[in-house]
Amino acid sequence: MPCRPGKSVISGFPKTVGDMGGRKKGQRRTALQTAADNATVELQRKIGKMLRDGRTRERLTQNTAAGAAGISQGEWSDLERGDKSATLATLNRAAFAVGGSVDAWIKQTSAAAMPKDAVHLRNQELVIRLSTTGDWTPLPEEFLDREARTSRAADVLLWRRSAQNAAQREYALWSVTDWIEDVGAVVRDFTRRLAAVDRYAVARMQDAEPVPSTGGCWLVRATQRNRQLVAEHRHFFRGRFPGSGRAWLASLGDPATPLPKEAGLVWVSVGGDRVFAARLG
Repeated sequence: MPCRPGKSVISGFPKTVGDMGGRKKGQRRTALQTAADNATVELQRKIGKMLRDGRTRERLTQNTAAGAAGISQGEWSDLERGDKSATLATLNRAAFAVGGSVDAWIKQTSAAAMPKDAVHLRNQELVIRLSTTGDWTPLPEEFLDREARTSRAADVLLWRRSAQNAAQREYALWSVTDWIEDVGAVVRDFTRRLAAVDRYAVARMQDAEPVPSTGGCWLVRATQRNRQLVAEHRHFFRGRFPGSGRAWLASLGDPATPLPKEAGLVWVSVGGDRVFAARLG
């Protein structure tokens, strides 16, 4: 069988020299090796598809995603096609650039295996987990109005007794946003939900209780696009979210830190594993 330069043929299987192991010249692949090699090709194809799907979901161009990963646009294009020569480090950097990781993708096998709101759910889970040290009681997806059919739901509503006055309750609305599609719409919706939290808190007051303290914090996924948007319009966001992000994080994790009086903006990492204050100054 004729061979192109740089190629060898073993048992009828065309193969790039040096690819997939170090067999001696003329050595036949075993059935196990063939199955493993085929599985590797399929895995590379799946990772390429997940990179493409992740980039599309984040609405990034190949050039922008490649820049975040520290590679060229051409190399990124090869990755999306299932490049067999890519190192694990390169693949993982590319995955992180679009909000994923190779480890998570391998465990999932397919993006279809996860719920559509997996990223949103992961960020809600992080807020709830961090709130446990702040002595909060979490109420995820809590309806805020009496009429459930028309009620607004909180991404995460937290409540606790104030450390300064045990008779007073504190209610904290944590609104989670993965993708800022319409800034005005998101901000108006946040304001409406915050007003609904006020009504919710007052409706649950018991005899002789002081008026509850309420507040809200906007948790935004720290994608390159979201951070650039906030940076370019920081005066707008600072005017709408004047509260200290650090104060909100302190209140979340420390029962002695009171609920901030002004709304704040806090970032959640793309991987959904940490939160940090936004700098709007």
